[in-house]
Amino acid sequence: MLLFPARSLVQGGITLKAYLINLDRSHDRLQRMQGQFAKAGLEFIRVPAVDGRVMEPEELAKIKRNRGWEQPLSPSEIGCFLSHRRCYEQIVESGAKFAAVFEDDVTFSKNAQQFFASDDWIPDDVDIIKLETHGRKVLTGEPAAHVAGGFDVARLLSQNILSAGYIISGRCAAYLLERMNDAAAPMDHFLFTPACGFFKELKIYQVSPVICGQAGLESTLGAERQKDYQRPPVLYRIIRETKRPFKRLAVYVRGIYINGFTSKRWGKVAPLEE
Repeated sequence: MLLFPARSLVQGGITLKAYLINLDRSHDRLQRMQGQFAKAGLEFIRVPAVDGRVMEPEELAKIKRNRGWEQPLSPSEIGCFLSHRRCYEQIVESGAKFAAVFEDDVTFSKNAQQFFASDDWIPDDVDIIKLETHGRKVLTGEPAAHVAGGFDVARLLSQNILSAGYIISGRCAAYLLERMNDAAAPMDHFLFTPACGFFKELKIYQVSPVICGQAGLESTLGAERQKDYQRPPVLYRIIRETKRPFKRLAVYVRGIYINGFTSKRWGKVAPLEE
């Protein structure tokens, strides 16, 4: 475990540390992230990532698939899952109330330092605070907190995948750690997809505008997903495309109702401000 200092972030006796998942061979990414963490005013602990591509087939075969995820897991997806688990092990061991977890391909907001200047705003019931977005519309509740730098924090009530940046409570890390030995899924779906993993059991919040976004670096994980993708049968695609406009209309009408007649919000999370 190696600690890379930027500045200590202490409020009320609590130090929020960041854990950075980084492959041993990715020296360029580590160097880039040192600059990003300095920009955010955070010290971070480098967590050596698990490289699923060098794991023995027997090791990979031992990883059971979550019943909510039907597709086979690629070696890189398994490695990513195990890497996040490594972070949780360290968070639980540290006894931290909250910690941040990042993958090594993120860019921080220009206002990230203001956001991380205090943790007094974090709602008491928080399990996870999602710091990025996949760019599609999501359902959120009323803002539960307003944070310096112009950020709102609200309950996330629908799927919003990607797991490159989030804050997690020590309590939640311990809860997930006990269950991650049983079954795996792509980490972003494991955390943020209602049909897969523990989304429905956790109190997850969303920051808007987002604190970080993926920098567009080459992703082995994405390449493997594309390689393993199997095009559905023709009949299935015809039925899917026939249903598509009706589904879009239903979502549109539902969004109008939610935004006009409830306290919730249906829409895109405000993007990264670089």
